[in-house]
Amino acid sequence: MVFRDRFEAAQLLAEKLKDYIDEKSVVVALPRGGVPLAFVISKKYQIPMNIYFVKKIPSPYNPEAAIGAISEDGDIFTDKKAKLMLNVADQYIDELAQKKKEEMRAKRRLYKKEKTDLKGKNVILVDDGIATGASMFIAAKSIKNMGADRVIIASPVAPPEVVTKLKNVADEVVLLQTPPDFMAVGQFYQDFHQLSDDEVIELLSL
Repeated sequence: MVFRDRFEAAQLLAEKLKDYIDEKSVVVALPRGGVPLAFVISKKYQIPMNIYFVKKIPSPYNPEAAIGAISEDGDIFTDKKAKLMLNVADQYIDELAQKKKEEMRAKRRLYKKEKTDLKGKNVILVDDGIATGASMFIAAKSIKNMGADRVIIASPVAPPEVVTKLKNVADEVVLLQTPPDFMAVGQFYQDFHQLSDDEVIELLSL
């Protein structure tokens, strides 16, 4: 299945989430790509919407390859095998993690969106697609640490091999498809343009 755009994917995903919605539900997006999906789900079910920032920690030798991720609350996930294989120093990760935290604080100020108290909430955590699962994993873990009652990871597409990893940290994982030929999230969208900050700000303000 190839989606026309994030909004079409969101409508289909929203239908699959109907049994998970209750009075304690809140939908939380990983920006930027998850914001259109959260917007559609929030409007359909009239539940609060917010965002949660996670940044990838890139390899010092290849900025496109992630060796981990950090949440805006400072939780860090590292791929231990990659860290050992590449001989990445702890100091490198600590310094980069601090830089990424500052970037996330700046983005939250730009988006004018205060963090939501998620204690006792049933959090539907969404993104437009899941590749390695590192960002979703650390986001779900951090939200659990905040005291959320339940965390439901929801996305239109993910490779089958990451689902087990995500189930270790989420109460439920809801996906529209888990194709074995997964190469990149963008292959499942006709329109997969990178959202601008202005687009995100507009959706968050509606």
